[in-house]
Amino acid sequence: MTVSVFQRVKVQVFEEWLHPDPNEVAEMMKSQGASSVHLTRNLDDPNILMIHLEFPDAETAKSFAEFYTEAHKKQHGDNAEIQEWWFGTNVEGYCRQV
Repeated sequence: MTVSVFQRVKVQVFEEWLHPDPNEVAEMMKSQGASSVHLTRNLDDPNILMIHLEFPDAETAKSFAEFYTEAHKKQHGDNAEIQEWWFGTNVEGYCRQV
């Protein structure tokens, strides 16, 4: 069962929040159990972000959320606020590339 995690983040200054090395970020997330990560910006407010991650199971996803919440606070302080975590599973037969 693949677990999707969506995280909504509000940043003050996107360029200051964004890590300069996307490969390093991907490796960190992989080391915490993520199998994919997608970063998107809101069209109307580019300082509102949605991060979509996938994990092999709920336990790994929730463990990542705890790890990332603490790491995010330490690294970004007041420049960013995690506004929401959302955990879910794919609906079989309705997830595909089209």
